[in-house]
Amino acid sequence: MDIKFNISKERKIILIAGVVLLLMGVIYRYFPVFDSFTSLDDEIALKEQKLIKYRKMVQERNELEQKLIRLNRILERAESGLLTGDTPSLAAVDIQNIINKIAGNIGAEVLTMRVLKVDEKEETLYMAIPVQVTFRSRMRQLKELLYMIEDNPKLLKISDFRIRMIHGKEEGEVQATLTVEGFMKRT
Repeated sequence: MDIKFNISKERKIILIAGVVLLLMGVIYRYFPVFDSFTSLDDEIALKEQKLIKYRKMVQERNELEQKLIRLNRILERAESGLLTGDTPSLAAVDIQNIINKIAGNIGAEVLTMRVLKVDEKEETLYMAIPVQVTFRSRMRQLKELLYMIEDNPKLLKISDFRIRMIHGKEEGEVQATLTVEGFMKRT
């Protein structure tokens, strides 16, 4: 019994192409040796790119370490301006001593000095210690006082300032109320 398949030329071509594709898929799947020849160049290129990336990271690390050293030096210098004292009360005494010394140097009269409440709730690395001071002075002395507070080696800032003229006394005499804040590191 002889069976003849009557297949058109187009179908034969499609069948042959399908068999060739199937053979290529089997070879690709079960013989990775052939695959290694084609992707070896790609793997080398990828590894070279990774190597370049890692070298850049090493160089950046060295630069970042140098930058960290510089920033730590700057931080140490800045922290030298913080108030001394283990508690906010002792730090406030430091502010009071600084203000009394400045006022004595310029001849201003300190009328009152009051330590204000410290904001303990704020969660920062440093806390502000406020002290409210009332002065009686001439305008020129007040200007010098403000300058000397702001220019002090300790990190002080004036957060509130009120001034009024005093009538009946010497000409140009004023009464100023300042809130001076110093900073200390939280413990």
